[in-house]
Amino acid sequence: MRATFTQEQSDLEKTVRSVAEGERAHARHCLEHGWSAPASDAGLLRDFAVLGVPEADGGVGSSLVDLMIAVEALGRWAVPSRLSVHAAAVQALVGSDVDLEPALEGREVWALAVDEPGVSGWAGLADRADAPAAKTLVPDIGADAVVALGTDGARLVDAAGCDWTSRESLDEARPLADVVVTGAARASGPTQAEGPLRSALVVAAELCGLTQGALALAGDHARSRQQFGRVIGSFQGVAFQLADVAVAGKAAWDLTVHAAWAVENGRPDAAIQAHAAKAAAGKAAVFAAERCIQVHGGMGITREADPHLYLRRAFVLDATLGAGSWHRRRVGELRIAATAPRP
Repeated sequence: MRATFTQEQSDLEKTVRSVAEGERAHARHCLEHGWSAPASDAGLLRDFAVLGVPEADGGVGSSLVDLMIAVEALGRWAVPSRLSVHAAAVQALVGSDVDLEPALEGREVWALAVDEPGVSGWAGLADRADAPAAKTLVPDIGADAVVALGTDGARLVDAAGCDWTSRESLDEARPLADVVVTGAARASGPTQAEGPLRSALVVAAELCGLTQGALALAGDHARSRQQFGRVIGSFQGVAFQLADVAVAGKAAWDLTVHAAWAVENGRPDAAIQAHAAKAAAGKAAVFAAERCIQVHGGMGITREADPHLYLRRAFVLDATLGAGSWHRRRVGELRIAATAPRP
């Protein structure tokens, strides 16, 4: 595995970052007026949905790490783009023989339905004959189709063939719904074991971006806000908190990139790495947003300040595609299984 990004990957990050930076105010717009797609959304879907999709599935052969880089850049400014939602749904179907062309060409937007009410994660789903068709925490972003994970694999169902019940989301820029799949599947196929892992890594990458965005916001404030004649960033009580965030964020991002490489290359510990990455990314993002609020002081808890935009998104994404606590348990279960003596 390369220890550094290629020049092409660096250029990709700069390109997406330049687009994302121009949409940095849209999360607050959604807070005040309800969700709407940012102006750059159509271009993002058209140009970047193919990232991380193998040529055999209709992609351009870019690596899964490329997709991580693009989604992380969007997360830095908490951009409420549909790209991360769409990419997670597409990745769930990689290797399943389902035609991905409508999604890859930007003609359709897909949403992923995995989480079930009262259930954390998806382990054992294939072994439960009574698994319900009801899903929760499904992004309600005007999708054309839903990729639903069930006992028989993944099903691609037209959104019109589902019953949608909007639910209150902590993050108005990421509206959610409960979905019951009632219509016939447009296409279906057994999901590759790595499919949900690839989707979870998309969420992990966005969480890593949120961590860096919250850290940057807190750092800017710490360098400009003065108390007792000094910028507050010079006080250990502030500097040490931000240092802890930087360490947690770097660890989560390194783990996410490594997990993407491991999943794509079929490494034997790929599942362990992916679950660990999702857990670490969620924990880091929530921690970073909380520290950002703390650094902003009393104004940090107000609606007018921006730190809570990161905390809202972090809480929602940490609960999506399996809560962090479940992913941590899965890491332990898989490690124990890997070391258990074979009969």
